[in-house]
Amino acid sequence: MRALRTLVTLAAAAAGLVGCGGSDESRIPLIPVTGTVTLNGKPMAGASVLFQPDQTNKYSTPGVDATGPEGNYKLNYKGRSGVAAGKYKVVITPAIEAPAGQTPEQFKDDPYMAQLGTASAPAKAAKKLELTKSEFTAEVTPEDHSFDFDAKGKEGAGAASKP
Repeated sequence: MRALRTLVTLAAAAAGLVGCGGSDESRIPLIPVTGTVTLNGKPMAGASVLFQPDQTNKYSTPGVDATGPEGNYKLNYKGRSGVAAGKYKVVITPAIEAPAGQTPEQFKDDPYMAQLGTASAPAKAAKKLELTKSEFTAEVTPEDHSFDFDAKGKEGAGAASKP
């Protein structure tokens, strides 16, 4: 009986510890954010989408994702879906493509990236290299949480559009 009481006490203590030390970040309310990224109106597959929170936001929850084959994305913050409400700078960086065996021009002086570029670069023409990144702005609210972005080639400028 004494062993059973000790076991129950230890189990209760262990259960109590599970709740302790929990991150406050798990309590931040997140809003699912989705959308589509295009380049001159055509889906932009494999692009990196980063939502950088404004300093005035209540919570700092940078969201990231890579676009799918149709240019679609769904933001994640630390393994959770979405970001907190607020203003964001949105940075779109295209997938780097270069002919097989060649290093993209912007990585020619970086030995590590050059090695990665030649080892795993897709065998396609490097047309998207004209666009290194595009920046936009977005304000995430519970009512407004779907954002489409259209990058414009070399200009790399544009605005979010609503579906």
